[in-house]
Amino acid sequence: MAERQPQNAGISLIIPAYNEEDRIARSLDAYIPVLRSLSKPYEVVVVFDGQDGTPEVVGGYSAQGVKCFRLSSKLGKGGAVRKGIELSNYSSLCWVDADGSLDPDDLRKMLELSDVFDCVVASRWLKNSIWIEKEPLFNLSVGRVFNFLVRGILGLPVMDTQCGAKVFRSDVARQVMYTTVVANRTFDVAMLYHARKLGASIREVGVRWRYDSETRMPIFRVIPIMFITLLGIRFMNLPTGKYLPRRFVNYFERRYSHD
Repeated sequence: MAERQPQNAGISLIIPAYNEEDRIARSLDAYIPVLRSLSKPYEVVVVFDGQDGTPEVVGGYSAQGVKCFRLSSKLGKGGAVRKGIELSNYSSLCWVDADGSLDPDDLRKMLELSDVFDCVVASRWLKNSIWIEKEPLFNLSVGRVFNFLVRGILGLPVMDTQCGAKVFRSDVARQVMYTTVVANRTFDVAMLYHARKLGASIREVGVRWRYDSETRMPIFRVIPIMFITLLGIRFMNLPTGKYLPRRFVNYFERRYSHD
């Protein structure tokens, strides 16, 4: 990778939010003190694509460096993160789930490691990872099968691509973002896959994670979409991918780019 640039040193925390008025305050209250403690400029960018009162709740934190951007249509988690990257101003980009599942101390650890690594990935599956509250067995099983497919199909040596917390060096994220056409829940996989192809350094760290039983992820609906998208990422990045008919690529982007 190119030498790290000092421009706009600071932290941009991106939170994609879909109807999160009942949980977003809890997350902001947990993570803002971490950002303050690092003694760097920071901002929190909440990207909202729902219909509830999330923007009003977020507005109460505007004096603490928090801003809310309302999307005109639902773009999915990946689309929200992409917009957050476009709106961000600082050299380190981090995105977390709105439900506050990541322990605040682990956010601090990840941000400190971002001074050394281009990408820092939270993992629920390393030896030092701790589940404060575990997901249902079905969810855990699906997650492990999907990760097996990620490593087998894409050759991506990351134990947990779907944990909802990542830190990217800003210039890496921006460069990779434009080669990542999907915006559904394989967005994280695509970002890491292209970052690795770019030569970025990736560090996976064990974290403490709390499963929220009120999660908005419709797991039964997204399973086939995620699997098909995974195959699409692989096929379009094979040496023969440039020979795929453009109409196929356009169809893939339209059909599977969102949740």
